[in-house]
Amino acid sequence: MLRKLHSIPALFAGLLLVLVALTGSVLSLFPALERAQAVQPAGIDVATLASRVIARLPGVQTVVREPSGLLIAYHLSGQTQEASVIDPDSGSAVDAYRSSAIQRWVKNLHRQLMLDDAGRVATGVAAACMLVIVVSGLLLLARRMGGWRRLLAPVRGTTLQRWHGEVARVALAGLVLSSATGVLMSLATFSLLPEGGGAEPFLVGRPAGWPAMPLARMPALQAIDLSRLRQLKLPNPDDPSDVIELETSDGSGSIDPATGRWIDYAPWDGWQRLHATVRMLHTGEGLWWLGLLLGAASLTVPLLAVTGTLLWWHQRSHRPRLAGNAAAHDADTVLLVGSETNTTWGFATALHAALCRAGLRVHTAPMNSLAARYPRARRLIVLTSTYGDGEAPAGARQFLDKLERLTIAPATRFAVLGFGDRQFPQFCGYALQVQQALKARGLTPLSDAGTVDRQSEPEFRQWCAGLGEALGRVLELHYTPLLPRTTALRLASRTDYGQDPQELTSVLRFVAEAPSTRWWRRGSEGLPAFETGDLLGVVPPGGASPRYYSLASSARDGVAEICVRRHPAGLCSGYLTGLQPGATIQAFWRPHESFRPAAGAAPVIMVGAGTGIGPLIGFARHNPPHRPMHLYFGARHPQDGFLYREELGRLVDDRRLRSLTTAFSRSRPKAYVQDRLAADAPRLRELVAHGAQILVCGGRQMAEGVAGAWERILEGSGLTVAQLRSQGRYVEDVY
Repeated sequence: MLRKLHSIPALFAGLLLVLVALTGSVLSLFPALERAQAVQPAGIDVATLASRVIARLPGVQTVVREPSGLLIAYHLSGQTQEASVIDPDSGSAVDAYRSSAIQRWVKNLHRQLMLDDAGRVATGVAAACMLVIVVSGLLLLARRMGGWRRLLAPVRGTTLQRWHGEVARVALAGLVLSSATGVLMSLATFSLLPEGGGAEPFLVGRPAGWPAMPLARMPALQAIDLSRLRQLKLPNPDDPSDVIELETSDGSGSIDPATGRWIDYAPWDGWQRLHATVRMLHTGEGLWWLGLLLGAASLTVPLLAVTGTLLWWHQRSHRPRLAGNAAAHDADTVLLVGSETNTTWGFATALHAALCRAGLRVHTAPMNSLAARYPRARRLIVLTSTYGDGEAPAGARQFLDKLERLTIAPATRFAVLGFGDRQFPQFCGYALQVQQALKARGLTPLSDAGTVDRQSEPEFRQWCAGLGEALGRVLELHYTPLLPRTTALRLASRTDYGQDPQELTSVLRFVAEAPSTRWWRRGSEGLPAFETGDLLGVVPPGGASPRYYSLASSARDGVAEICVRRHPAGLCSGYLTGLQPGATIQAFWRPHESFRPAAGAAPVIMVGAGTGIGPLIGFARHNPPHRPMHLYFGARHPQDGFLYREELGRLVDDRRLRSLTTAFSRSRPKAYVQDRLAADAPRLRELVAHGAQILVCGGRQMAEGVAGAWERILEGSGLTVAQLRSQGRYVEDVY
């Protein structure tokens, strides 16, 4: 619901919001420009100013002080009404005053879209939409970051997600203030808020008549500092009954020209003060610096609109279209899907179709979209992946909280299938959490939680067969992996390491099979945009699911470079290491932005073993020489397992790597990278104290040993690996 509350107003009013925001940014400049033009005297009262102006400009009728401090005198020159900018120190006219035609046009466009009342209604609705979008966005960001305390932590996710989150976080306060005050001003425009000003004046008198007292001696004017002046209207010299009208920042009234004292005065009431404060906060008039800040915040709206729309479209386009998806209130079977990268949806689509063919009314939705009740549901089926070490994937992070509020018949039966990788200790850990949570709600399990290792199609089919037996139905599965669009790549070169053909390690460099004619890809030799550390997905011939390899290059290098170690039973590794230059493959890219050096100049400590060197050497290649970067690399033997040996030496020579420390497990003396880390503990503790980030890439067993070594290194420092992980300073790419 919260996501819809955020996206629907944005999609509905996106163009209007961009227009209002951009015109607001332009208008925010004028208070600062006026402030720069205005003279800001100290210690001058209105009586002194009025006497100076009347002495220099005979025929003055009105003096206005703008919120910026600019003084304007309206006076007669012969029979012509003129306006002049006034120097308060002398009372002289320093320039003719002309209101900006550009400012008037932009203000009209900003406030009413050149459409009078219809335009005012539209901009008021736009302000309300902006307020809803910003507040819901704040709640979504807090939820995504893991709570309010982590709201200022680095934003994780794809490039679009990080841009959207980081920019929104910076502009949040300004957009809330602009939209909230805009809503209040719109309500006041249509008299939906009281205007105020109905209070009776506490002084009531009559003019004493002539002769008029000199302005400089009038006690009422002497008591008003120039900073409080808004407008001073002088009496008609030919009308003895006319009075001086004075409006200040806290009230208004009239003054007897003969005595210089108040005839009547009415201070502003609460509503008038509210309207004045709202106007000042919205326009920056009187607070020019705030106007500039609000204008800068408004400039982010076009970027937020574009990134938000792209995120919405990406999520919508990558979710499969389900034929015969029943409404939630009418379904007898509910199929919920939790996925981080949408791969689980390929299995869900096949199961949804099979259940429908078996005669069931199936409602399929993301786990985050769990409804409050399913009145006709008799079966609940959950397919979910696991993110990291037992955490919920992006599509299921709200599920357990929503489950607490779910109303469903206790007789409802359920089944859970988890997707993961057995190399991880928390294999399908989140699916097991879901199984226990559904049991705790009193639902009856159809079976124990099932698991699928690395998207194995045979394991999925086996589980579905068991599900069909439990349901008393025959499930006909037609499964097709849900994969992104692939690109044809040609193997340009390869470098092999290792004497045993069965344990060969190869560095493979691919180029685009056909050069792209699209202008935005010409600089990357026809390759799509990707960065070092992203993943290259390959489905081998005869395989049903992709394998992923960390990239040692970026698109700017013109090649897609990966490191592959041949495994005896590895279908994809055998396929890739068997390729010869000139051979082609189909592959796709997957962003992996959580595994990259953080921005800035803080030190980077990289730890890798075997093919885990791939992304790490890519980071070193693109490292500016001034940033300290240290590499710990482990291999089996220095003679046949030392990947990139010569290039690493060159990177050390040109200071892109400050240090290179190696460990070899099949040579004398035998050592692992965690041993080298332990030997350098004092230096590493100091680097961490100076903000160093740690990047670890390699097998699960190596990563566990490295994490244990770091726990010992950090003892007594006040930091732990868990704390560094939460700060984004300890990140892993583990396979």
